[in-house]
This record gives sequence, C-alpha cells and structure tokens, in this order.
Amino acid sequence: MQSELVIKENELLDPSNYPEEQRSLVEDFNARISRLTGIITGIGKEYHTIWVVNSNTKKMYLYRSTGENTNRYAVELGLRFDNYDRFIEEYVDRYVVNSIESIQRDVKMDVVFSRVKDGDVFTLDYMRLSDDGNMSYHQMAFALAGQPGETDDFILAFRDIDKSIRKHIDDKRYLREQLDIVETLSRDYYNIFKINPKTGDVVILKLDGYVTKGMEGAGDKVYPYDVLYKQYVKDRVYSEDQEWMYDAISLATINSKLAENSEYVSSYRVMDKGEVHYYQFTYILINANIPNSDMLAGFKNVDDIVASAKERQNLEILASTDMMTGILNRGSGERKVIDAMANNKAGMLCLLDVDKFKEINDELGHSVGDKVLRKIADVLKITFRDEDIIFRLGGDEYAVYVMNLNDEESGRVVMDRLFKEIAKMDIPELEGKKICVSAGAVFFIGSEKRSFEELYKLADSGVYESKKIDGSALNFR
Repeated sequence: MQSELVIKENELLDPSNYPEEQRSLVEDFNARISRLTGIITGIGKEYHTIWVVNSNTKKMYLYRSTGENTNRYAVELGLRFDNYDRFIEEYVDRYVVNSIESIQRDVKMDVVFSRVKDGDVFTLDYMRLSDDGNMSYHQMAFALAGQPGETDDFILAFRDIDKSIRKHIDDKRYLREQLDIVETLSRDYYNIFKINPKTGDVVILKLDGYVTKGMEGAGDKVYPYDVLYKQYVKDRVYSEDQEWMYDAISLATINSKLAENSEYVSSYRVMDKGEVHYYQFTYILINANIPNSDMLAGFKNVDDIVASAKERQNLEILASTDMMTGILNRGSGERKVIDAMANNKAGMLCLLDVDKFKEINDELGHSVGDKVLRKIADVLKITFRDEDIIFRLGGDEYAVYVMNLNDEESGRVVMDRLFKEIAKMDIPELEGKKICVSAGAVFFIGSEKRSFEELYKLADSGVYESKKIDGSALNFR
C-alpha cells in the first residue's frame, strides 16, 4: 500500500525527494499540475484534501493533502481506487454516517458535473467517522477546475467543519440539547432566533414567517437585538400592544424572567393586512445549568391553536386590556358595566378627561404624555376597589363604575380623594406642570330601565360642565 503523499498547493515537486516507488506518481502530478488552471482560491485555502477528477475518464489525481485533519485511510482509498465512481462509493459507505442514501445520490458524477459546470461551487455537509472511531462534522466541496466551457476537470475537496459547527457550544451535550430544542420549536414556530443574553447578538435559525426589515434569512450572520426587537415591534405588532411589547421583549425583561424560570411565554397581537391576529412568543434557555447560556426565541401565530383553558384565559386578558395603561380597554370595560346594570347592580358611572392634554404632548412630547396616562391609571387603581370597573375610553379619557355607590355626598368624598392623588403625581418631565382632570358622574339605582348609552351621555355632559372650571372638578347629572 502506498503511503500518503503530502503536497503543498501550487508547487511542483522534485521527484528525487520522494521514494523510488512514488517518483512516477510525482512526475505525473507535475505534468498535470502544470496544465491545471483555475483552482478556486477559497478551496485551496480552506480544504485539507483536494482531488482533481476528469468527468470523461472519471480518473482522480491527488492535488493536495496537508495531513492536517486528513483521514489518512481516506487518502489511501483514493490512491487505491483512482476511478471516481468506485472511490466515492467506497468513501460514503465507509466514512459517512448520516443521510447516506441522499448523499450517494448527490455525489454521482452526472449530478456533480451538472451543478459545477457553470462555475458554481456545490457543498455537502455530513457526519464523518474518523480514524479513531469518533464522529465529527465534515464537508465535501465540488467546483470546476478551470473556466466554464474550457475544462472537463472538476475538484473534489474535503474539510473538517466540526469547529465552525460547534463554535457557539461548549460540548456535545450542549449541542444535543440545542438541536433538540430547535427541533421542538421548529414544529410550531415560524421564526426562531438564537440570542446571546449579554451582548444581544442574534443568529437566525429559522425564518419561514414574517421577515423583519434588516434581516436576510437563516445563517451564520450576526444581527444586533435591536433589529429584531425594535423593528419587529414597530412594523408588525398591533399599535395598542406596542408599548407593552417593547417592555415585554426587552433584554432586561427577558433576562429577569429567565432568571426565575427557564421558559418565558406570552401572547400579543399582530396587524397583518388590516386584520388583527393573535401571536405568541417563547424565550427559552438552551442550557439552564450553564451561566449566561444562549437563549432561543420563537414566534408563532396562535389564532387556531389556542387549546388549553389557560392559554384562552391569557388571550382573553390580553384582548380586554389597554396595553398602554394596563387597565381594561373601552370594549371590555363597557361590557362589564352593561353586565352589571343588567344584573341590577347599582353604582356611579364617572367619566374623566385630562385637562389640556394636547399641550403636554405638543410642548413636552408624546413620551411624557404617555407617562401621564399611565400614572393616572395607576392612581385610579389605588383609589378604587377591586370590585369597581376601571377602564380607559381612549386618548386621555377614562371611566369608572363604582359599585354600590348611589349618593352625591359619598361620590364627592371618593372623587376628592382621587383629585388629591392626581395632584400628588410626581413626573419630573412635566417641568412643574400640574395635572388636573374634569369629571362627570351619574348614578344607576339598579331597578330603573336606563341604558348604558343614556348614562354615558349624562356623565359626558358633566365632564363638559367641569371643563369650564379651573383645576380638577366634578359635576353630577
């Protein structure tokens, strides 16, 4: 059996430097390397073993074997079987341990040459059984050995890609866990990302759904988390949910959630072609036992797959909540008041409007205005009871249905307490401006036959009258 021939790229050899039995091989190599043109630079630099194959005769000639990461027996196999068909059949049978049938199909001579004849490079990744019996990731590459239309020779090259495949992992167990998680998420999730929790670096593992601006597709390219986080929320998430979503999937929130649990799941709404759809995100640690382990993020549509009662409840809460303030939105709040009235539950319906709110937005910016809206909602929650129905009507308008309150004296006591809490709100960005509200209220006794619309109009007229008074004010109707 011939020993391995070690050759440096693009360099003719002195036959006298080689054993007698190898000199004819060296001379033949020198003759052929002189005629060979167009060896692809990238292949010459990256691949440890390169063969030149003639597509007509199927003869193989060793162009380069560095010895580094080279399977010595595979090289000797090529020297023994210099016919491409015989060599590749033996090689796949002996050394390839996965997807054998598809790889055998892809490396057939006619398939290979049809793929490279126009100058393209064709690669195949596979698991290889090494000389010591271990498995590692390897790659075959095929490329034309010259200019298209000017040569019948092509290159068969081999390289070890195990390190590049495993560059984001610490050990084989970590890899197995990562692959298992990706496989599990892939069954349901359209888009899957791997995220470094410290740097925010994002690698796309799967991108079958909506493609966020600034991202190209699955691969090794690293993106900053802001491209996924801010751009996705801005372009994709339903407007009422955006403020909540910005906080929900910030790195700070995610790291905090995953510090308590290895999985963080929640739901949100997406606007697509004028329609609102329910979506779900899942953030999960790849290995909870490794500090600062990378995490995976998956996004999927859940319109049709919300199966469990818990998921339905979460979505119902999401659908009924005003995302800006965290209290009930108009639709759900009105439904609850109408239901209370239908069950003859007496109470006071009160509407509130923030005075001169447009000036705050215009002079100090919408971010300050948003902060005011959230603070007022917080004050409403601490002023009224859990049984009371608190909701945002939209813009700078709120409503409260105070259960079992049916006289003006008690109503004024409650509303005065609210006005004092609003006056104490500490928002430095207001630059000393004080927040006041105008309120209107009406009572529902319980046995009367009045509709919610009637009560609303009366309370709204009270707001109109309160607007004529400086400072926070209340008018009953």
